[in-house]
Amino acid sequence: MRRQVLRLTVCGIAGVVRWGQDTSDNRTVERLLSAFEHRGPDGRGIISRGPGAIGAVRLSLVDVAGSDQPISCRISDVHLVFNGEIYNHAQLRRDLESSGHRFLTDGDGEVILASYLHDAGHFTEQLDGMFAFAIWDARRETLIVGRDRMGIKPLYVYASQERLVFSSELRSLVTDHHVPVDVNRDAVADYFTVRFSPPTYSPLTHVRKIQPGTTVAFNRRHPSGLVQASHELEFPASSGGKESRESLDRELRESVLTTLAPDALPAAFLSGGLDSATVSALAAQQTGRIAAFSVGYAENTWQDETRYAIEIARHIGARHDITHLTESNVPETFLATLQSLDEPIYTPVCLSTYAVSELAARDHKAVLAGDGSDELLLGYAHMHEAHQASLRGEPWRDEYWNALGWWTDDDRRRVLDDDMLKRCAPDISQERFGFTKLAASGVDAAEAIRWFEVTAKLPEYHLPRVDRLSMAHGLEVRVPFLRNNVVDWALAQPARALMTGRPKEVLRSVARGLVPRSIVDRPKQKFSAPARAWLAGPLRDMTLDLLRDGVGAEELGLETTGLALLANDFHRDPAANTRSVWGIVVLLAWYRSLRDHTLQVRSADAS
Repeated sequence: MRRQVLRLTVCGIAGVVRWGQDTSDNRTVERLLSAFEHRGPDGRGIISRGPGAIGAVRLSLVDVAGSDQPISCRISDVHLVFNGEIYNHAQLRRDLESSGHRFLTDGDGEVILASYLHDAGHFTEQLDGMFAFAIWDARRETLIVGRDRMGIKPLYVYASQERLVFSSELRSLVTDHHVPVDVNRDAVADYFTVRFSPPTYSPLTHVRKIQPGTTVAFNRRHPSGLVQASHELEFPASSGGKESRESLDRELRESVLTTLAPDALPAAFLSGGLDSATVSALAAQQTGRIAAFSVGYAENTWQDETRYAIEIARHIGARHDITHLTESNVPETFLATLQSLDEPIYTPVCLSTYAVSELAARDHKAVLAGDGSDELLLGYAHMHEAHQASLRGEPWRDEYWNALGWWTDDDRRRVLDDDMLKRCAPDISQERFGFTKLAASGVDAAEAIRWFEVTAKLPEYHLPRVDRLSMAHGLEVRVPFLRNNVVDWALAQPARALMTGRPKEVLRSVARGLVPRSIVDRPKQKFSAPARAWLAGPLRDMTLDLLRDGVGAEELGLETTGLALLANDFHRDPAANTRSVWGIVVLLAWYRSLRDHTLQVRSADAS
């Protein structure tokens, strides 16, 4: 199979529309872009027409003449900025050329603009890639925004009667002083309950995220937005057929080939697990070489998988580099990680992702990663345990929901105020996610679990960590398991069938012969980090400071007396209550970071 070289630029995008005004707000757009210059160190551009101004910063993987953003059709007065890449841009280009469209560049972004001009009502249906885009149609004074169906690339929006602001990052959005920074208590409640919030929620009440797979149009008649298209994932009937191992092998090989970056040397994250090992091995097999990057821990705890990563790298002939989180660099990494996250994300592996991204970014602009496999192929133990409970006729829904949480009921009652406790009730939280309605519809438990994992947990918990912490270093992460062809293959498999036998047996069969047998047969181990050792050691003083200071406690639904008790317990025994302490400290540190950032940029603007 011939490798298609992608001519790509990936970046961050932002813009402002002032409804009812004759002029645009370029100054604010410049400030929005400056807030995430790390996403695009290779250039920036802004275009303004009437009340609207849109812009982008650019990270060029392969420089293509004329592919700077924004991309414009001067005749139609329509303009595009986008973040990501369109994998099937060559085929779409041929189709559009046969319809009479003339292209001015070789970049993939122009395909989005041409598709919109060709069929504004359905132009996203054929896009295969990871992307977030904004089109300013100055003729109609309408802004159209959209995201890929898996939610790989982010997009935040603030919309009022007078003003619309969008950005790839929340920390960029709040540099506009028109955007209120009130904490969204429902989003925080879901962080407390299942570690993340529903797909359209953000941590701020007046800011929302564009839902994956949707295209939304904003104008003076619809300042809050009107959904134009929604490409929902299709899940099969439970009685559907089961595809062969050979078909997954074929689809995954094609996806890896397509998503390989046009670097001199392909690169991948290598955790030591099955997913990243398979992706890395396929890339090495198809290109003859690969660089692999891993992260280890000085504590040498069970979470350190570098010994497995070394074994895999030797087997596939990878050039292998490892970075370590140590007592000396954990505090700095913790703060840098929280400053890079738009939202509080519970998992301690955020630090690991930040560190390994920093390592890879020294010599590369893009890497492959194995994210998405566990959600599509149901690889986690808590999924199987809930499914088994359903087969026994037990109340599986609450068992599954509780497994997603991170602290005890006693700690929750001690630390949360009454209003937050009510919002955290499982039935209320499940209602916000639409899980109650789905589970009550009679759908198979395994199918309901996969629906939630793929449409909620993956885009709101896993992918934001990967995007924010890699782009903090100007590094693009590509996820072959989440390309359309692999997703469609996986969702065509009945979830109940994937729950039968050993988790991800079909992927293990693909990996046999590619990676060491010891890796193929190894039981699933979550990518993890030694949070207990970090809290008791290098993060101890910082943790006590955050718990005792309590900045943001009232806004976040926390009782200061409860925080004081938690701080006292931690002071006596830093190794106790690790999960509760970590979750609270991450939330408090995130809030402090966002507050300080907002105050700093708005004060600078005022002066």
